[in-house]
Parts: sequence; structure tokens; C-alpha cells
Amino acid sequence: PKSVQEAISATKNMLRDSEDYARKAFDPFEKMVAHVFKNYEKELKEADALDFDDLLLFTVNLFKEYPDTLQKYQQQFKYILVDEFQDTNLAQNELILMLFDGRNKVFAVGDDDQSIYSWRGAQIKNIINFDKNFGNTRIIKLEQNYRSTSNILGAANELIRNNYSRSKKELWTSNPAGELITRYRAQNEQEEAKYIAEKILKIKDNENKSFKDFAIFYRTNAQSRVIEETFIREKIPYRIFGGLKFYDRKEIKDMLAYLKLVSNPNDFVSLQRVINVPARGIGKVSMDNIAKYAFKNDISFCEAFYDFDKINTLNSGIKSKIRNFIKLIELLADYAMKNTISRTLEFIWEKTGYIKELNEENTIEAMSRIENLRELLTVIKEFEERHETANSEKLELVEFLQEIALISDIDNFDESADTVILMTLHNAKGLEFDNVFMIGMEEGIFPHIRSITSGYDDIEEERRLCYVGMTRAKNKLIMTSSIMHFIYGDQRERLVSRFIEEIPKKYFIDENPLVKNQFIFSRNRVKKDINPDFKREKDFMGFATGDIVEHKLWGDGEILRVKNITDDLELDVAFKSAGLKKLLASIAPIKKKSK
Repeated sequence: PKSVQEAISATKNMLRDSEDYARKAFDPFEKMVAHVFKNYEKELKEADALDFDDLLLFTVNLFKEYPDTLQKYQQQFKYILVDEFQDTNLAQNELILMLFDGRNKVFAVGDDDQSIYSWRGAQIKNIINFDKNFGNTRIIKLEQNYRSTSNILGAANELIRNNYSRSKKELWTSNPAGELITRYRAQNEQEEAKYIAEKILKIKDNENKSFKDFAIFYRTNAQSRVIEETFIREKIPYRIFGGLKFYDRKEIKDMLAYLKLVSNPNDFVSLQRVINVPARGIGKVSMDNIAKYAFKNDISFCEAFYDFDKINTLNSGIKSKIRNFIKLIELLADYAMKNTISRTLEFIWEKTGYIKELNEENTIEAMSRIENLRELLTVIKEFEERHETANSEKLELVEFLQEIALISDIDNFDESADTVILMTLHNAKGLEFDNVFMIGMEEGIFPHIRSITSGYDDIEEERRLCYVGMTRAKNKLIMTSSIMHFIYGDQRERLVSRFIEEIPKKYFIDENPLVKNQFIFSRNRVKKDINPDFKREKDFMGFATGDIVEHKLWGDGEILRVKNITDDLELDVAFKSAGLKKLLASIAPIKKKSK
């Protein structure tokens, strides 16, 4: 599984081998990884092979074991140049430190305010501690910006100033002040998407712009769905940069195939797509045998498939697996006849084990796929809500599939043509656009809920991600959010992102003044929403060094340090299971325990 690959890769990037990992393996997953890791290293050795991570690990170990070899390369490389230093991991930083002997030169380019890849192993401390690690350092700050207007830069500077883990700097520009940042608060995500579409068309017509002058940034891939559907209706061409359109994503195609097969068991294309998803041991050879039987008997593939008992080239084991699959589809079809489409989708997740398998994979990619699947559930629930008032009869699955076919098939324009660009904020790094929309600026979406519950370091990285997004804009920056947001299959009222509040009002203009008071970020409401144990303002102010606290995810920990910051406390907490974490008392899911 990819989660095992990532665990092994992350371990090697921390300059640890399989033996070291095995000694510290604690839970069943880690013990399983340790077993795989050991055998993987054995296979590599027998094949005289190294993987990509070994190139760094073995080089560092070689230099430690053979100082003469290290000295040879220190003398060979008089100048060492490193780009994007803020994205280096432990192994990369260690290698550069070893090659530096004080006589040669290290020239590094980077920006700690753009360190947004900790989930790939990047360590922001490498660039922050650069002058301490290398010594006798000359730091040249390139603070003049040639891209953005001074209003956009001023707002970005105010935002990133809220981070503690950074070197002091402030971007400036000789560009004009430009327009104020547009802020829009919609009633729901459909209204938000409609506003974006109308805004693009208005700017395009009034200012003679092309569609390619517009970019839309979002925190997670699942957010693109409502924008895509709106653009299709409004005939606005678009493409997804660095990813797939919502209905082209594997997990969405898989689930739609299951729904189609439930609706029509003779759907050959859908049958072939999901017969072995998740894996059931019904492979290509078996499918070829069924196809040959169908051709020989002049019948359709599906007829042959459901008549599998007569196919002599299939062994008893394969026949048993096909029989179980057919029973599964019959079970799903029977359930669909008696229940809503949304419940049917959740039933498919449960009975196929599709989401269970993604949860077990436990990777960033798998979690993103789950978010997309929950967004498909949102699509279905919205479809059900739209039709329940107009028709009291039970909605048929085929009605939903017909509507989806209309949406997903209207997508044959040339990707090299003039199109609006949609992308995640992570993919936006290094790019620039005349007009940028940052959507879903809401607590729990951006910053992401995982960062809110994980600790202050993760919130700082989310803030850097917001900073990166803002500084992609050359002329116009529009930041939007929704009061009521239906996403991941869940509908709730959402607070405006703290990142909006951290930017002074002088940089904003509100396009919907009737709800501009909604932009006031209430810290008490966030505490109440995220931390159910919050009762009164003084509750979170009562923490002190030495207190024992219980965290929702990490269990018991001891407070080692308490720091007063504006309207809050910053806590350094040592957890038995998770090590040292930096938390904000107002939002962390913790409660005090008696000593």
C-alpha cells in the first residue's frame, strides 16, 4: 500500500534504517511497516539496487564512515548552489552541511514564508536556522516584488506577520496601489460559484480580458465540483491544472459505475470497470475467457458473465468469486429499490469496502479521494433536495444518472484553448495570474480542519499557503466564502476563515454589504464550534505550566510552557503518544485533568 511506501520513504529521509524503525515501532501498522521495511531492504541488497531515498541516505552514511571520501568531495565542490531551500528535508540538509567545510561556498535561495510541503518531509527549520548551521553567513533579502499591486502585498504582509516561525522581512513594490481586495460572503456555495462566474464574465467584457487571465484556487480538490458545474451551465471554458476534473477522478468514476450497474446490470462498461474494484481476484485472463465464450456463442459479454457456470475455462475459485460479485450487485439493487439514492451510495461504500480500503491506505492522496467521494454524496443530496418539493414520488436512480451524464459529458473543448484555470493552492506555487479567486475561505476548509486540530505549527503552514495564494495575483484578488456550506456530504454554518480577520479592513472592499458583518471572526464561536469543552472566556486562560491535559487525538500530555499572546495562550505540550506540540488554548481540543 502507498501508506507503507510513504512510511518507509519518510523514515529514510530522517536518516533512519529498518532496524531503527523496528525498535521504535509501536502500533500494529508500524510493526507491519517494520516487517515490510526489513524485507524490502533485503530485496534491494540482493538486487544490488538503491531506491531514490537511498541515494541520500547512503551518501550521508558513506561520508560519515569514510571521512577521506567526504574530504575529496568537499574539495571538489567549491560552490554549492541550492534552490527552494525551504523545501529541503533532513537528509538533504545534512548532505549540504557535510559538503560545506568552511572553505567552499554555499549559495541557497529560498523563502521560509513559502514553506508549504511539510507533509512531504520538508522542514522549515532548515532555512530559518541556515545562518546558525553554516556560520559567517551573508543574508540578502530580495524584498522588492515585481508582480503584485501594493494593496495585495500589504495585505499579504499583514497576514504572514502572524506567524512566529519566520525570518523578518516585508515585501514592497513600485507598482501602483491597485484595487482593494474584493471580499464576498455568499449564502451558500452555489451562490458563491454563481458570483464567481458572473464576476469573471463581467471583468472579461469590461476590461477586454481572456479566460486564461483568471485562476481559481481552492484548498482541497473536492471544492472544484460546484465551480465546474456552474461553469458548464454558464458555458465558461475551464481546465484543472495539475489534476483531473471532478467527474474524471478515479473514485468518482468507480462510484458512478457501481450506481450505473445497480441501475442496469447489463451495463458492460461499468461492469468491466468495477468487477475488480476493490480487488476480488477476478483478473484479465478470466475476463478474456468470458469474452471468448460470448463471441463463440454469439451473445453479449454481460449475458456470458451472468451465465458463468457454463464457461468451462473458468476454474471453481473464479466462479465462486463471480457468484459473490453477482450476489453483491443484486443486494445493492434491492437496497436501491427501497431507499434514497444518497443512502444507496453510502450502502455501496459499506458493502464494497471501498472507503474502508482508502482509510487503511491512510495517505494524503487516499484522504483526498475520500473527500471527493463525500462531495459526490453532496451532489446526490442536492439533487434529492431539488426534486423532493417538485415530486412527492421516490426518485429513481436512473434520473440522477441521466442528470450526471449531461454534466460530465459536456467537456470536449481543447485544453490548449482560452480557459479559466482551476487548481489547489499547493499547485499554485510559482505561478502568477492577472485575476485570482481564492474560494472557500472558511474555518474547517481553509484552514483545513486537520490543521486546526493538530497544532499551531500546522496552522502556520496553512497561513503560509494562504500567503502563497495571495501573492500569485498581479492585479485583482477576490476572496470568497459561504455562510452555509454543503461539502463532503455535510451541511453546516461556517465561520469566515481567521486569515480574513488577520488582514486589516483597509485592504478590503465588500461586494455584498448586506452580509459584511458576517466577516467578523468571533473567537468565542470558533472555540465553541471546535472545542466542545469550551464554556467561558476564562476557561482556556486557566492553563499553567505543569498542568496535565487530555487531547482528543493524542491523549494525555504535560504543559511545559505557557505564552500569552493576543486574546489567547500558546501552549507547549509534551504528549506521551505524539511528542512535543505547540497549541493555541482557544481552539485546541484539550481539557485539563486533575493531577
